[in-house]
Amino acid sequence: MVDVWCAQPSYSTLKRQPRHLVYKNINITYLRSTNFKKDHFFGRLMNYLTFTISVVLKLLFSKDKTPVFTHTTPPSLGIIISLVCKLKKRKFIYVLLDIFPDGMVRLGRFKDKSLLVKIWKKINKKAFKRCHQIVVIGRDMKKWLLNFYPAAQGKIQYIPLWQDEELIQPVEFEQNPFVTVHKLNKKFVVQYSGNMGLWNDMETLGKVTHFHWNDVHFMFIGGGMRKKELLTVLEKPVPEYVQLIPFLSNKEYANAVSACHVALVSLQKDLEGMAVPSKIIGIMAAGIPVIAVVPEQSEIASIVHEENCGLVVLPDDVHALKEAIEMLKNNDKLRKQMAQNGRLAFEKKYTTTMVAEKYKQLLEFIATDNRNNNEQF
Repeated sequence: MVDVWCAQPSYSTLKRQPRHLVYKNINITYLRSTNFKKDHFFGRLMNYLTFTISVVLKLLFSKDKTPVFTHTTPPSLGIIISLVCKLKKRKFIYVLLDIFPDGMVRLGRFKDKSLLVKIWKKINKKAFKRCHQIVVIGRDMKKWLLNFYPAAQGKIQYIPLWQDEELIQPVEFEQNPFVTVHKLNKKFVVQYSGNMGLWNDMETLGKVTHFHWNDVHFMFIGGGMRKKELLTVLEKPVPEYVQLIPFLSNKEYANAVSACHVALVSLQKDLEGMAVPSKIIGIMAAGIPVIAVVPEQSEIASIVHEENCGLVVLPDDVHALKEAIEMLKNNDKLRKQMAQNGRLAFEKKYTTTMVAEKYKQLLEFIATDNRNNNEQF
C-alpha cells in the first residue's frame, strides 16, 4: 500500500479536499495546510510553511519505517524531511524538480557569494548525503548534480516527466470542441498553455506578438508569477490576434492543448539543469509540434532534437522565434511530421504507465535493499 500526503490545492482550484480518500488502492491524506492563491508571495509562503509543519509532525509521531519520497516544492521541504528521516531511521528519496538556490542565482535574484546562498548550498549537500536515492527529471539536471556533489554518483536515477495517456489524445483541429467554442476555425493558432512561473521566459513570447501578424492567432492560457511580465510586454490595447485565457480544468485542458497548430515552451536563459517545464510532454501527447524557447543544453532542447518534434530557439531571440513560427506555418508537411514524431515518442517514453513503471522498479529496488538489511518495508 502506498500513502500519499498532500497539501490542500492552490494551483488551478482552491476547493478544499476531504482529509482522507482512497484512489486505486492508494491512501491519500490532505494534511492541514492553508491554500491561498499561489500567485501571491505571502499566500504561497504560508502554504509552504503550514504544509511543512504538518509533514514534520506526522513523520515525528509515526512508527512506520517505509521509505519517504518528496520533491523540491517547497524548496526547504526535502532538506527538513531528510533530517527527520535520519532521526527516525527511514530511507529518504529526493525527487529534484527545481534546483534552489542555484536557479535563483542564475536568475539574478540572489548573489552566489552571499552568506545565505553559501549556507543553503552547504545544507543541500548534507541533504543529498542523507538521501538513499536521488531522482532527477532531466539529464542536464544530472550533470549539474554531479558537478555540485560528485558523491551522488551511484544513487542518481533519471526518470522523465510524464502525461496521462488517457487524458490527452490527438484531436483534429477542425473537430476540436475548444476550437469551436473560441471561434478558432480558419486561424493558424500558436499557443502557450500552463504555468507562467519563475523559470519561464514570458517576455520573449510576448514580444513576438509585436510583429502585427495578420494571419496568426496567439493564445496564452494559464497564469502565474510571470503573467505580469507577459501583460507588461503585450501591446496596449492587446491586439485582436492575441487571446488571454485563465487556467483550465483538466478536462478543458485536454481539448485546449490540441486546439492549436504550434505550441510554445519556454525556459529562461542559463537555466539548463535548474528546471524542466513539464508542458512539453502534454504537447507531445496531443500530437502538436513544439517551438522550445530554451537554452541549447537544456533537457527540453535535447528532447526536441532527439525526437525531431519541433524547433529550438534561444531565449531572448525574438526574431528567431518569429522565423520558427513562420517556418512551421508555411510548411504543412514539416509541421505534421514533427507532430507525429512527438506523439510516437510520447507513446514510447513519456506515458504515465511507463514512468510509473520506472518508479515501481525504484520502489522494488529500495524494498529489496531494505530486506537485505533486515529492515521492515
